[in-house]
Amino acid sequence: MEEPNVQQNNTPVSEPEPAPEKTFTQAEMEAIIGKRIAKTMKGMPSEEELSAFRAWKDSQQTEKERWDNLSKERDETKAALAAAQTELTQYQREKFLLDKGVSAGEVDFYAFKIGKLVTEDLPFEKAAENYLKEQKERGPAMQVDFAAPLGGGERPQMTLNERINQKLRGC
Repeated sequence: MEEPNVQQNNTPVSEPEPAPEKTFTQAEMEAIIGKRIAKTMKGMPSEEELSAFRAWKDSQQTEKERWDNLSKERDETKAALAAAQTELTQYQREKFLLDKGVSAGEVDFYAFKIGKLVTEDLPFEKAAENYLKEQKERGPAMQVDFAAPLGGGERPQMTLNERINQKLRGC
């Protein structure tokens, strides 16, 4: 427990009485609040300035959205154009090969193989002529018989002539 405040001569000292709370009138309170609001609002834009800023911001967002949409459409159009050009090039190459006498079943294969030979200096047409010329010089390609043997799973006996031809062809 605390000891009461005592002076040196052992006489008790009285505690200071608390000051009564200050009361304000309504007018004083409004003046104080008004001053604080004015101090806080100093440097802040007015309601008209805020609405003008919001309108400008909305117009900028609209411009940005319009720009984004135009960019997106441009990119989609570029992709579609590139795909169409690739398809057109493929058709032109196939037509060229068909005109050169390549069979319809082999056109895709030839177009693929010749397409690998194309460079900046060697266009498709020249590469195709060179490739077709090489193929003619090699002779006909070896043909593979994919037919299933008949009659119990055994192949018929080959004649001597057929066996010699097969050895010569390297089969």
